[in-house]
Amino acid sequence: MEWGTLAVLLLTFCGVGVLWYWIHHDRSGAVSCCGCGQCVRAGECVMIKKKSSKKGEDPA
Repeated sequence: MEWGTLAVLLLTFCGVGVLWYWIHHDRSGAVSCCGCGQCVRAGECVMIKKKSSKKGEDPA
């Protein structure tokens, strides 16, 4: 492999990594949406609600 090809490949992978981090760096919310539509109906995400429930409380 030539040095130029290797440099382009490395820059491409670095660019994809930076873009991936920029999109997914927020750790306060749900990592990914499951697409259930609960946030539209009830106004809260099911995935975040399960994480924030306190011990001893019923999550439902």
